[in-house]
Amino acid sequence: EEEAQKEASEVEEFGFELDRNGVSAAARRLLLPELQRWGPARASQLLALWTFLGDGLSRPPTTPVLQVWGPAGAGKTEVLAGFLQATGLRHIRLDAACFCSLGELQARMVEEIRRSVVASSPAAPRDVQQRIPPGRQLRALDRLEAALRPSLEHLSHLAVSNGEGGKAAASSHGSGDACKRGSDKVVVVIDHAQELPRLNPCGLDLLLGLPEALHLGGQLIFVFVSRLPLSHLGVLPAREPPSIAFPSYTAAEAETALFKSLLEWSKQDDVGCGAQIVHSEREIHSLCSSGLMKFAVPYLGHNLHDLLHIGEEVLRRPDAVGGSLLTLQKQVEELVQQRLGLPDLSKLLEPGEKMDSSSAATIAAMRGMTKAEKRLILAAYLAARIDKDDDMQLFLPEGRKRQRKRTAVVKKRPNGEDGPAFLRTPRPVPLPRLLAIYHRLARQGHLLGPPLLEHIMSLKDAGLLRFAGGCVASLDRDPKIVCRVELPLARACAAELNVDMAEYLCRD
Repeated sequence: EEEAQKEASEVEEFGFELDRNGVSAAARRLLLPELQRWGPARASQLLALWTFLGDGLSRPPTTPVLQVWGPAGAGKTEVLAGFLQATGLRHIRLDAACFCSLGELQARMVEEIRRSVVASSPAAPRDVQQRIPPGRQLRALDRLEAALRPSLEHLSHLAVSNGEGGKAAASSHGSGDACKRGSDKVVVVIDHAQELPRLNPCGLDLLLGLPEALHLGGQLIFVFVSRLPLSHLGVLPAREPPSIAFPSYTAAEAETALFKSLLEWSKQDDVGCGAQIVHSEREIHSLCSSGLMKFAVPYLGHNLHDLLHIGEEVLRRPDAVGGSLLTLQKQVEELVQQRLGLPDLSKLLEPGEKMDSSSAATIAAMRGMTKAEKRLILAAYLAARIDKDDDMQLFLPEGRKRQRKRTAVVKKRPNGEDGPAFLRTPRPVPLPRLLAIYHRLARQGHLLGPPLLEHIMSLKDAGLLRFAGGCVASLDRDPKIVCRVELPLARACAAELNVDMAEYLCRD
């Protein structure tokens, strides 16, 4: 009874939009499950798909080309696939990111259309049964026309012969299978359309013109799914097809969509374990609100694809849901790190060592350095944040004695330099000054030589130091070095060299 009341309220919720768009009763039975699945956040997009692509029943397609665009994780591919599946429109899907040339994509399109026709008509003629050889490319328009003609002609004959029976079956059963109702249209979905300019600079224009250029092109409906409008990819505004925009989910919409999708997934899947793990609605809601929205969204945004992947992985782990919030946080952050392609730096530690990722990275970097390289890093870090006028007072023995007797004069720093030393912008350091500070930290003289210069170049190759303006020096200008070392690594080097950084950076 509660489910019936809930379904009635949802039908009433979408009833106004369905009435406003003039959706027939038969089409409502097809669209209502998708509307209930995606909710109000994607209701306008579903009704726009019905407006442009039809439903295979009473409404025919109204455009030969359509673009669907929006940011990653906005539900473009899933909503479109669910709509095509619900209405039963014959369709194929091509991922432009998986092809190396436009000829390869067009050959695959011909083969997918042929397979779709053969699947619905096993007794197809021999020329339709014949496969395209693997690796073949169809670049020329006449060859593409010749390759498509058998499948489209046979599809047209099937539509004429089975049209009346299909209409009768549709009116009596309300089925959503448009392929069985005599439709001769094929929807060609090209996902990641932003990759088409990589395949061919004119690839988008060529595909946009196929419905008009081909003799049987009226049977093809192209749907381009991309992250940007086609006008941003080089298509002229006069040739830009109708578009359906998928805006990013808001926080409330993303949480609702996550809860519905994960709840449905948990009921259909055994969560990937040998024994079935049953999660209550309260646990899944807690995962969405307290786990994904707090610990995953700051790094991934409202990308529903990535958030769903992380949520499913968490549900597969028996100790992640229902435990403490700290355990859930660690599980989610670990999966976010894997999703972003970042390595697990804790594996660099010795057995038994436990510390956070930043500390693990510092320890791992320190292991491969010599003492001279550590001293160079510390010298570069100090030189980039200390004013050169203070060098004599800080690094020479007589200056250190005077500093103990009297308080140092605090100079007024420029705007933006009043914060802590590690927040100040590092300044380029002349190479002679860097070497001078290095010698004072080492408390030895005459260390300059090929090994020391090799250490500088090694740190440059590692990305810790950088030459300002390149490595070229002139007779009247010394090369300058920019320090790219962060505070944790500099502090670790200072601790190993028994240098108190506070004496140099916290005088005021």
